[in-house]
Amino acid sequence: MNEVRLTVREILLCITGAAIGLLLVSGGNGFYHSDYRAGVFCFAVAALLGFAFFRKRRTALVVCSCSCILALVTLGLPFHPSFGGLLLLLGSATILYATVYLDYEKYPYLSFKHVHTLFESDAAMAAENARIEAEARELVRKRPYGPWLFR
Repeated sequence: MNEVRLTVREILLCITGAAIGLLLVSGGNGFYHSDYRAGVFCFAVAALLGFAFFRKRRTALVVCSCSCILALVTLGLPFHPSFGGLLLLLGSATILYATVYLDYEKYPYLSFKHVHTLFESDAAMAAENARIEAEARELVRKRPYGPWLFR
């Protein structure tokens, strides 16, 4: 089985998504500590980056930002336990799971081999899913009893 390697563009999009997630956490922390100027600034920069790079890639944005938050909070929670950290950990895990589950329901024919379409757009994911579904229907039409039976 071949490894799926990300391109440089996809890696930079992942890093940008992680930065957006961290900016959102920093903005929430600024509001929590009544530093509204820093909170609004972090939210504005996160919104600007999200609109510039992830306008048509909402799934990629959610996966990149939530997985970064999940990884960093998981590493830091044993050393600095807090109720807010636990809520952040559980919230990002829940959002990540719900996103993957809903995308699986929406695009059931996509697998890990189609990870590059995740970074294209939602329309590209729908087109790839339709193409794979059409191939599967054609294979069932050609071989109604399965590929293992030869006639």
